[in-house]
Amino acid sequence: MKRKPTQPDTDSLSRQVTWRILLLSVIGVIGLVLAMSLALTTNIERVKRKLDRASTQAVLSFDLFILNIRSDLVATGASLSTATNSQAVLRQMHVRNTSALDILLLDLEGNIKVQQSRVGRRRQNQVPNPTLFEEVLAKNGVVIDAVGFENRFPYLDMAVPVTDDIELPIAVLMVRVDLNELWNKTINIRVGDRGYVYITDPEGQVVAFRNTRLQEPGVMLQDLVGRSPLQIAKSGFNLYRGLDEAWVLASAQRLQVLPWFAVVERPVIEFISPIVLFTLFWVVISLVVVGLMFNMIGFNRRRIVRPLGDLRAVVRHLSLGEWDYPVAIHTQDELGELARSFRTMAQKLRESFNTLEANNQKMQILNNALTESEAKLTQFLDAVPVGILVVDAEGKPYYANPTAQRILGQGVIPSATPQTLSEAYQAYRANSNEVYPSAEQPIVRALAGQTSNIDDLEIQGADYRTPVEIWGTPIFDRQGGIIYAIAAFQDISQRRRAEQEREQLNIAYERFVPEKFLQLLNKDSILDVSMGDAVEREMSILFADICNFTTFAEQMSPEDSFQFINSYLHYMEPAVMNHGGFVDKYVGDEIMALFDRSADDAVQAAIAMLKELTAYNETRDRPDRPPIEIGIGINTGPVVLGTVGGQHRSDSTAIGDTVNLASRLERLTRVYQVPLLITHHTFWQLTHTYPYHIRLIDRVTVKGKSQRVSVFEVFDADPPDCREGKRTTRSQFEQGLMLYKLEAYYDALQFFQQCLHYNPVDTVAKRYKKACQEALAAETLELKYISSS
Repeated sequence: MKRKPTQPDTDSLSRQVTWRILLLSVIGVIGLVLAMSLALTTNIERVKRKLDRASTQAVLSFDLFILNIRSDLVATGASLSTATNSQAVLRQMHVRNTSALDILLLDLEGNIKVQQSRVGRRRQNQVPNPTLFEEVLAKNGVVIDAVGFENRFPYLDMAVPVTDDIELPIAVLMVRVDLNELWNKTINIRVGDRGYVYITDPEGQVVAFRNTRLQEPGVMLQDLVGRSPLQIAKSGFNLYRGLDEAWVLASAQRLQVLPWFAVVERPVIEFISPIVLFTLFWVVISLVVVGLMFNMIGFNRRRIVRPLGDLRAVVRHLSLGEWDYPVAIHTQDELGELARSFRTMAQKLRESFNTLEANNQKMQILNNALTESEAKLTQFLDAVPVGILVVDAEGKPYYANPTAQRILGQGVIPSATPQTLSEAYQAYRANSNEVYPSAEQPIVRALAGQTSNIDDLEIQGADYRTPVEIWGTPIFDRQGGIIYAIAAFQDISQRRRAEQEREQLNIAYERFVPEKFLQLLNKDSILDVSMGDAVEREMSILFADICNFTTFAEQMSPEDSFQFINSYLHYMEPAVMNHGGFVDKYVGDEIMALFDRSADDAVQAAIAMLKELTAYNETRDRPDRPPIEIGIGINTGPVVLGTVGGQHRSDSTAIGDTVNLASRLERLTRVYQVPLLITHHTFWQLTHTYPYHIRLIDRVTVKGKSQRVSVFEVFDADPPDCREGKRTTRSQFEQGLMLYKLEAYYDALQFFQQCLHYNPVDTVAKRYKKACQEALAAETLELKYISSS
């Protein structure tokens, strides 16, 4: 079948390559032009810098010449004011300055006193420059005259006054300088091959030039080159016919010492030759680039574009199944090799298609068998009593069994992704409105090769949430790649209800057996506790009791008594719990609390209880509800914790001397009429004592014990005035207590009276005052009895 000729493609590779080569060529030519322009500009700037350097060198050289003579003139004038031999001073100056023609010392009348002249010059009989002489005396400073000429040779007159000690002129020192030295300096300054330097005064008179013909009076630069030296200096970069009648590039700079100008001229021909050669070089380069450009375009058409077009035709016929279409490319380059590869590929494709057709028939048989296997697997998964959800390697849901659909409330959601699984199936973190993080889902973690399970996820249903437990694991292929991830989950609503009931039961148990008590026994649950379990620990024991509770109880009904006690305990218990302790038991109105961390916890809890008591008494501010007082005793030491009881009734308790001493110490609060007492065992266990207000009030022997116990009062919770009074008189009180124990009752009485003077409500000081008075009265009776005998 004859095919229609194809139309030329407007977007063909040939056009694209040709246009790109043209574009690159144009860019290259533009780059060459820019490079030429930049190089030309750089060359001109380099010329200008060379001229500026030459003029700067000339200015420095000429300034230094004039400045040296001027400085020597000033120094010599200063020397003459004190010198005794003026002739010797002038001789030395003449030796230092070989360019000096005449050196004259004139008096104020203009008479020549001393003269030094170059050999062969005639002596001066009168002032050579009267105008300069008068100007020096008028200005009283250094004066430099304009350029003069003597026999066509330029000279320069300078003068300076010679002054006395009070700066008044006494003479004038005048020197005439031969400027031919400047001629030598202009010759020595090189400016390229044929460039030169010359000097002019402000009016343009040529002062020093290598051609002495132009170094004559009346030779003005304006007449020679058509512009003044000031115009040349202002222009910066000048082009004109120079003093040698050739076209030159010139620049000028003004001297610093004199208002003269140093002019630098360099023939233009020295710059044009390199520029012309440079331009010709770049033109040749540009022509070569253009030639290479057209050569590349032709080569591209012959060796690349046309063979590629032939290959495109071959590919088009191969795509239509014409495997025997000839490949008409016989070159030995890469395209020829590619054409031969196409021919080989066509043969291989024909063989592959035949093989593929045979394989397709075999695959059809295998697919039918696989479909049957999948159907059996689906039946098996549908019968599993737990939910099964399968996602593919990309995390898209693939299968959900009926149990999963019932728990999830929906089946497979094809649009779901690993990042949106939680939103798609409305999965929340248990007991919150937080959407469960997808990255923590077991099925998502399974896609990363991890096996995991969770039980803190809930599925939002129509009316309620279903708590579920999920296990996730990956499914691998033979090469170890993950092809699926499977999640198995079940409804754990019944288990959650059982756990809640058990938790409520544990809370109820904790009201009778504190959790911390179980921890101290190393038991996880009350069910683990057996009769006789015990452990010995170092602890602080706190006893608190309401003072005169029996009197209060007699005035209340049993129901009111229980309400009163519960209301009181409602204020006291948090103070214990907030400081690391726990209540072991309530015995009527008495509280027994245990602290296993430190003695500071017990003391701080007691202070907090007394402050809570103040708040509680504010609620009882009525005539029928008077405020109550409590006494607290604390002791620290070894305690045995355990369970006691019989077959049908048991209880937790703490026993030991430490417990008994704490109980008896609480009863001593009634004796001393203070709210809080601690033993020396507790005092020693305090981390620091300075945060507390503590004082020693007695040393007693407890009933049933032979060792004496030091008793300390903690008065942090006292009213502010009472607390401040006890703190102020603590030293006097302790001295009085020591004297009392030494039976120095009279001296002790003085200290206790001082305490009561500052703090009249100090009950302990009152008690000791009364004891001292009774002891002194007994001593008086004994003395009277002895004297009467």
